[in-house]
Amino acid sequence: MALADWYTADPPPKTGTYRPFLPFANALRAAKEGIKLSSGGTLATICSRKHEIALITSMTKLVILEYPDPRLRNKARPVAKVDAAARQLMDDMLETMYASKGIGLAAIQVNVPQRIIVLDVSESRDQPLVFANPEIVKSVGLVPGEEGCLSVPGFYEKVKRAEHVVVRALGRDGKPFEMAADGLLAVCVQHEIDHLDGKLFVDYLSELKRQLIRRRLEKDRKVRAETRVNRAPVSAI
Repeated sequence: MALADWYTADPPPKTGTYRPFLPFANALRAAKEGIKLSSGGTLATICSRKHEIALITSMTKLVILEYPDPRLRNKARPVAKVDAAARQLMDDMLETMYASKGIGLAAIQVNVPQRIIVLDVSESRDQPLVFANPEIVKSVGLVPGEEGCLSVPGFYEKVKRAEHVVVRALGRDGKPFEMAADGLLAVCVQHEIDHLDGKLFVDYLSELKRQLIRRRLEKDRKVRAETRVNRAPVSAI
């Protein structure tokens, strides 16, 4: 995947390994419940009967804040414990990220001030990663690359990031771990941790570029709002 479009991944394949999220924590539990997914991920076999995923899955797409929303400047609080509520948030964030065709999302972006990020930089879109209380404990090198962001839709600019990082965090099971990352994954980790500290990739740009992006996004939001008003149904007299 080119760095130019690293933050807005290609749509999931029509068939293959992509899977929507079933309301089960993992594949093992789904198997115990007698659930099987079709190769295209659109049908589930439950008790020997096929059902459409869209009709049985309680998908939760969260609202992603857009720049310059001041809530994006909030600093996230550490997660005291990775409990059921934290895991539900992780799952909801992943669903939102996949639905938005992104490869990373921070809790701050959905107006939840907790230090949680989710990622999936795989081409197959089936290798989700979750991090609670992530921190970079080592970084090496500095390379430029084009970045974008789900909170700054439609814009890509060059930003310098560490080429290789080691991140320490808590996993979905609440256990601490360390992970080495380079390339796209390293960029994504740094980008999302910035969000937890109230920082966006546009902060690395000149003031002029930030103002241009801000005005364009505000104009786009105004157009979208007017479109919704014009499409609103007219009450009968």
